Amino acid sequence: MTGTDVPRLVRLAAKLTMALAPVGLLLLLDGLLELQWRASTDAHALVALLDKIQADYGIEPPELLRGRGGAVQLVVLGAVCLAYSSLGIWLLRGRAWARTSALVLGAVATLFGLFGVGVDATETRTLANYFADLHGSAIGDQESAVRALLYPGWYSWAEDIVQGLQVILSLVALAALAWAVISHSDWFSGRRDADAAPDEWDSALSRVREQSRKHLEADS
Repeated sequence: MTGTDVPRLVRLAAKLTMALAPVGLLLLLDGLLELQWRASTDAHALVALLDKIQADYGIEPPELLRGRGGAVQLVVLGAVCLAYSSLGIWLLRGRAWARTSALVLGAVATLFGLFGVGVDATETRTLANYFADLHGSAIGDQESAVRALLYPGWYSWAEDIVQGLQVILSLVALAALAWAVISHSDWFSGRRDADAAPDEWDSALSRVREQSRKHLEADS
């Protein structure tokens, strides 16, 4: 079967799914980069300095990136996105197991990404707030010492951009696949013959279409 035989909507869903590969790779590299920084001498010295300032002056330390657990989550999410993207090849071939796996992994990746973005958005102990607290105290001169040990400024915004891309692309790919499955259930059933008996998935989609038709007729 050639690529021209693949329904256009299925091709779109498959391409969007495969587009998650570079995003997953960036998430993976971002998490590994953060773990590497946290193992560095500067990171240990920074944590010690922040702890000393808290002990001496009661200023609570800021949240440094996502924390070690958050960095591990980025690595896991990146691996999930890479596995998810590889299913695009099998979606083009109409594999039912790829359809189901892509729907499940797409939902997991989307929810996982939304959770991570939500946690970051609700974080109140940011570096900006921390430096404002330092300026409002008698130890404003400590800001330079903290900045000298801090990670490069692009770490945090690069992480935010990649996370945002992952959530948006996962959501769009999932929606496109769901639409493709509903519109072209025969492509994924493995039974593309008109006379083939429908499987359970086909029957469920048929019920959805029938209910939608009845609602439209009732509204009209």
